[in-house]
Amino acid sequence: MNFAKTELGDNTFEDLVDSIEQLEYSRDRSYGFVIESLKPEQISAHLIITTPVKIQDYNEESREIINKQVDKTELIPFQIDLKRNFLEVFSNQSDTSEVKTRLGEAMGWKISITESPLNLAKLYDALKETDYETNITSLQIKNFSVDDNTTGSYRMNVFEESEGIEYLSEYQNNVSYLCVELSDEIETATVGFYRSGSIRIYSNIETDAHLLEKIKVALNSSEGVTKNA
Repeated sequence: MNFAKTELGDNTFEDLVDSIEQLEYSRDRSYGFVIESLKPEQISAHLIITTPVKIQDYNEESREIINKQVDKTELIPFQIDLKRNFLEVFSNQSDTSEVKTRLGEAMGWKISITESPLNLAKLYDALKETDYETNITSLQIKNFSVDDNTTGSYRMNVFEESEGIEYLSEYQNNVSYLCVELSDEIETATVGFYRSGSIRIYSNIETDAHLLEKIKVALNSSEGVTKNA
């Protein structure tokens, strides 16, 4: 999952819905949107893209290997939450860029969608303010200093919370990955946060709606997603 800050400027939620509906998927265009559900200030939809792909096949009549072209259709699920001002793409970074481009096209480029690095130290502080108990389980640090002569990227498991917090504080923007165990009275989830803005939920929890809402609150309140200067 990837998050990006989203602002409509002078446009309304209804303008956004209308624009997405007008760029509805069709095979002739080979791309477009299909809205899955609408809630107050929230859209769940898919960007659908069809591309021709060359494959090899076997012709039984001629007993030859032949080249032919078939259509490959990709569905990219996403959600726009204007209450929290986030675009959430449930896929990879490349698909996020594709969704951003097509939404910009649909809105006549009157929508601002900004991907910025996460400040993982600030984000962790904000997560601690939610109703979840937090526990750092692993970190990846760039430019990690082993000694005076050796530095590099280092992925570590964290067994002492105080040690993880110390590394977050010391290395700040050099922390490229933070894995946190979040637990409440009902369930426990393990979530990985990447500096790039990607978030991965590793646990098979019953529902992640509450969890995602708390993550978005933490991102906003901590300025975990920062706007470009």
